[in-house]
Amino acid sequence: MALQSSGQIKLSEIATEYGGSEPHALSEYHGSGNAPSSGEIQLAADFYGTSSFTPYNVTYLNIAGAGGAAKGGGGAGGRLTGTLSATFNRNTVITVSIGGGGGGQSGSYGQGSNGSNTSITGSGFTNITTTGGGGGGSGEQGGGSSDRHHGNNGGSGGGGGTPPGEVGSNSSSINGLGGDGVAGQGNDGGTTIENHDFTEDDYSTVPHGASGGGGAGAVGSAGISQRSNSGSPGGAGGSGTADSITGSSVTRAGGGGGVGGSGSNSGSGGSGGGGSANGGAGSANTGGGGSGTGGSGGSGVVILSLPTAGYSGTTSGSPSVSTSGSNTILTFTGSGSYTT
Repeated sequence: MALQSSGQIKLSEIATEYGGSEPHALSEYHGSGNAPSSGEIQLAADFYGTSSFTPYNVTYLNIAGAGGAAKGGGGAGGRLTGTLSATFNRNTVITVSIGGGGGGQSGSYGQGSNGSNTSITGSGFTNITTTGGGGGGSGEQGGGSSDRHHGNNGGSGGGGGTPPGEVGSNSSSINGLGGDGVAGQGNDGGTTIENHDFTEDDYSTVPHGASGGGGAGAVGSAGISQRSNSGSPGGAGGSGTADSITGSSVTRAGGGGGVGGSGSNSGSGGSGGGGSANGGAGSANTGGGGSGTGGSGGSGVVILSLPTAGYSGTTSGSPSVSTSGSNTILTFTGSGSYTT
């Protein structure tokens, strides 16, 4: 807390603000506040309104909750990283809200749910919000007119589901379209291309594989119909993106794999927490998409990095606290706050 700007200043108050060793002497505080590096120190002139606090910047990683899978893999949660647009003085509250992962859909006709947004908010800086990942597409009944076989839009888009082979005129596409990702936050889900019709003899024994959800680093891969009874493979989830905000490289926000045409042979999850195997969930606090069929999306995370010399120790929500070099790292896996 800054020293007063009027009235008498005591040596003990200067010591409280700037530290030092007892018994205190004015000579300890050469170069502190507005005091010269040598020579005479004047209490009022050199210390009125001064503080030992040095304003600092805060860097962040913000990842939203990922989408849940249906047949197509869930899209990864949107991902943003950078430096908050302020130089922080004391007593600014940075509030964090963590998005949950979307639920999966294991039934025949219904898309996975989108993940929820993650935000960093407060006064004096531009708030940062990432978009929840898109849910994966499912199947669609032959002759149906809905678009349940398409992946949802999201931070990264959900993977396309299995084409019905024949759909009503109101459907936007026979192909299982991947959802769109948000520019700068993620990538599109893979699209499943219709390769044989519902009316063909082998359709029921060789259904299409569904596509993978998009990841922060790459689009989801397309599901495949190889028209053989060995089962068509699902598409892999898009890869995540690595960061080193904690001091070591960690990859997060991978897309979930699509289910294979036989209900197995699923696509692999994208690096960075994307769900793999049949119904595998995305990894918690990575924003990794769920795997088809029906895997739930992983929850999001916020990580803040700031100079240890300025760290106040005032938090809510119980973030984990670590250090890397001269920085303190706060990792929020649930909602909370940090007061500078």
